[in-house]
Amino acid sequence: MPEHAHPTTPDQPELIMYCTQYCPDCRRAREWLDAHGITYREIDVSRDPDARRRAADHNEGRLHTPTFELGNGVCVDFYPDRLSELLGVDR
Repeated sequence: MPEHAHPTTPDQPELIMYCTQYCPDCRRAREWLDAHGITYREIDVSRDPDARRRAADHNEGRLHTPTFELGNGVCVDFYPDRLSELLGVDR
């Protein structure tokens, strides 16, 4: 699957979602992000070993998808409340 990308503006950090195609939480996260009009770049960790390592580094070396990265902020797994806080949006 090609990376799924939504455009971002230059004045805000890019939201990156590390994911896999088969992950049900990743699917729910995509739906949530799209429903809220949130821009993001999706990277499939099953196809990108460097991205896999980076995502695992956010979780003490254990890969968990989805993992979100926004600037210096991170959210491991799909928790809408925590993700809303990271993004500064209302749930």
